[in-house]
Amino acid sequence: QMWEEAIALGKELAEQYENEMFDYEQLSELLRKQAQFYENIVKVIRPKPDYFAVGYYGQGFPTFIRNKVFIYRGKEYERREDFEARLLTQFPNAEKMKTTSPPGEDIKTSSGQYIQCFTVKPKLDLPSKFHRPVSEQIVSFYRVNEVQRFEYSRPVRKGEKNPDNEFANMWIERTIYVTAYKLPGILRWFEVKSVFMVEISPLENAIETMQLTNDKINNMVQQHLNDPNLPINPLSMLLNGIVDPAVMGGFANYEKAFFTEKYMHEHPEDHDKIEKLKDLIAWQIPFLAEGIRIHGEKVTEALRPFHERMEACFRQLKDKVEKQYGVRAILSSLEERRGSRPRSMVRSFTMPSSSRPLSVASVSSLSSDSTPSRPGSDG
Repeated sequence: QMWEEAIALGKELAEQYENEMFDYEQLSELLRKQAQFYENIVKVIRPKPDYFAVGYYGQGFPTFIRNKVFIYRGKEYERREDFEARLLTQFPNAEKMKTTSPPGEDIKTSSGQYIQCFTVKPKLDLPSKFHRPVSEQIVSFYRVNEVQRFEYSRPVRKGEKNPDNEFANMWIERTIYVTAYKLPGILRWFEVKSVFMVEISPLENAIETMQLTNDKINNMVQQHLNDPNLPINPLSMLLNGIVDPAVMGGFANYEKAFFTEKYMHEHPEDHDKIEKLKDLIAWQIPFLAEGIRIHGEKVTEALRPFHERMEACFRQLKDKVEKQYGVRAILSSLEERRGSRPRSMVRSFTMPSSSRPLSVASVSSLSSDSTPSRPGSDG
């Protein structure tokens, strides 16, 4: 299912058939295959394998893996427990470590075998050819393929515990692993060549979490726009978990932790980050609105009361957010000029998750011939 790689090889072959061999019959067959691959990239949802960091500690291991860490690519839908079981059958005398912290010298120099295994998250490294925003279907391949950096995050509490709000002192200790080669390669596992650690502050963690939530809504909306036959249940759970106040701790916790005069007075250097978090909260509304619109079109009669409750909760949320953080809109005037909603409205103008969503200014400039009537939140 690595159609991106197949297309690259197909282009090399096409050059041969067209300019060296003049075999137009083979060329036409190859181009038909390529067309199918491009269609598959956009329409077929591919399973995303998990990646695992595995450390082999102790003098009992052979020298080529002793006291080294490797990143493994799991099989499709393989859980960590199944992967560990598969690993431990190769080393029946090894002991599985209970912690994810780096081991001490006592374990490294011991005569036994100790295996440490935990799930790591691949870090997207988008090829330079994607110099403008592209659809999630194209980007999703690079989230788990052609990856060389992986990260593992561990929550760490600093300062006094706040019983009212756990977010205020929740730091993230993030370890980043860089492998010798990109995965997947000729092997399903490669050695880690460098490791470094960064600390993420509670506010930066909130920004990151908010961005991920927005991306998650956006990605699911795009999938439903591309494939109307997708089941509705995952969309229902995602939307309800965000808009229903009974379920949602949501950004109310961020408001209590960071949007206070006390926090602003103690952390004046965080002003820009607080504005960014407010901007992300405001941007969640148009993405949710699109998700709820799709949900309303696909919902069954049996689930209609559930949808109506969700709509009511969303209206309250929308009023609150727009009053406090302003209104964000996606290409509204462009739609009016066209007279109808374009099928890929959300898909065409979303940023990869490493970037911010488009600001109001950039949306206005895309959707209007004149200069924007008001500045965007980030200028």
